[in-house]
Formats: sequence, C-alpha cells, structure tokens
Amino acid sequence: MEKIVVVGSINMDVVIRVPHIPVVGETVIAYDLKNYGGGKGANQAVSIARLGGTVFMIGRVGNDEYGKKLYEDLKNDSVDIKGIEFDYEIPTGTAYINVSERGENNIVVYQGANKRLNIEQIEKHEDIFDEAKMCVIQLEIPVETVEFVVDLCYRKGIKVILNPAPACELPDTLLEKVYILTPNETELALLSRSKTETIADIKKASKYLLDKGVQNVITTIGEKGSFFINKDTEKLFDAIKVTAVDTTAAGDSFTGALAVALSEGKNIESAIEFATYVAALTVTKEGAQSSLPYRDEVEKFIKERGYNK
Repeated sequence: MEKIVVVGSINMDVVIRVPHIPVVGETVIAYDLKNYGGGKGANQAVSIARLGGTVFMIGRVGNDEYGKKLYEDLKNDSVDIKGIEFDYEIPTGTAYINVSERGENNIVVYQGANKRLNIEQIEKHEDIFDEAKMCVIQLEIPVETVEFVVDLCYRKGIKVILNPAPACELPDTLLEKVYILTPNETELALLSRSKTETIADIKKASKYLLDKGVQNVITTIGEKGSFFINKDTEKLFDAIKVTAVDTTAAGDSFTGALAVALSEGKNIESAIEFATYVAALTVTKEGAQSSLPYRDEVEKFIKERGYNK
C-alpha cells in the first residue's frame, strides 16, 4: 500500500435540512440541524483511511471545541494527524450546508483556520512527504500554499491529484505538474473558460486543460457519472443508480477512492470504476464524513451490483 498525503481543509459542517434549496430573497423553514466533520481535505483523508489507504494529513484547525473534536475524529479514523496544527488566533473553518428533500445541496464556507495553512507549515512538516507516492490537494486553502505543495511534489516525483474546488483560475505552471484533475462540471467550466452543458462540451473543455499540461482529467457529472480523458483515451463512466439522500461528500469520496485504488496498483480506468461505486454509496447517507463508507461496505455493495474487477 503506497503512502498518500492529503493537504487541505478541515471544517465543521453545519447541515441544515430544508424542503428545497432557497433562492435569492427566499426564507424557508428548516426541519433539522446537525454537526458533522467536514472540509474537503479532511473528507478525502477520511475516505482514504476508511477504504484501507495509508494516509497522512496536513491541515489547520482553531483551538476551539470544533477544532479539538475534528482533530480527535481524524485520529480515530486512522488518519495520521502529526501535520495538523492548532491556530490560537482564529476559529476552526465552518461550512453551512443546506440539503433539500431531493438530496441537492448548496454550501457557504467560512474558511477560518484553513486560510492560515501556509507555506511555513508545509515546510515544517516536509518530512511527511518522504516516501509518499501520491498527494491529494484541493482549493479550500490559500492558492499560494497549493502551488508550493504541487511544486514540492513535482520535485520529489510525487503524483498530484488536484480536486479544484472551489474553482478559481490556476496558473499554467501549476496545471502542468498535475497528474489527475478531478473537477465537476461547474469547476471545469471555470477552469477552461467554456461551457460544459454536454459531453461534447466537457470533452472540449477537458482537452483545453490537457493542452495546459494536465496528464489526466476526470470530470464528475453527478447522476450522469464521470468523463475521463487523457492524450490516449476518453471514456464516459455511467453512475450507479441509487436513491440520493445527501450529495455533500460525493466528490470527495470519489477523489479519495481514486487515490486508494491507484495506490493499490489499479490503472486509472479501474480506479474510476471503484470510485464510482464509492461515490454512489456515499450519497445514500447524510453528512460529509459520516456518509463516507468503509471498505467492507463498498465490497459488499460492489458484489451486490455485479462488479467483479
């Protein structure tokens, strides 16, 4: 099992159940509110750990009730937490998530301590990258930190999986060092400055990023599945049909599962198939980290659905 490093955000998710996602100016009455561990970085680290991966995390939380609980929860999930630091000046990041009866969501994030995950902290824990084969990173931390980590991994020969969420424009000097990019349709549209309404659109937008130097682009497209492309291959992977309860961590579980499968020696196409099942199982439960499945659950689910690779 290859060592995986996750660099990214750690949040407390405040999940609010609503009849439907409110539009601008609308007030709706919520019928439930719960707190769950979240943050794209932490979600992906927990996903990797529960699927049997060896994962080390670098992140930052506030020295508050939320931060202490999240720290302990990650530790209990077998994530190596020596790269996580407490910030004594700013609170833990918090995400406010509206979830509709159809399982749709929208999210407002207060970055908190995540915005102070800086280059100095990465340098302090640079030894964590020793012997790592893969690094998973997202964009809920400062972009300059992301750039530094990607450069560091490039120098060390570590493959980078970049989940570009929330999306922002990224320099070519970063993109050319990315092994796998895992955007959703919205993120792909922003990164490529083009529409992504159809598979043809997604293919064209993905090729734009390949031309920038990204080696592989895997776009998640919700209930339609995902679209994979590199210089040699392009393929649409159908989603697994399930009844969605909460789609909050679907993309994070997909990215985490992808990293685990690759760390086990699977090729990219087999890794995507595995990640597709993991994401499908994830959306059948509430919350972010609370919805992330364990390996035995996934294997049982795969067996029930007839996948045998």
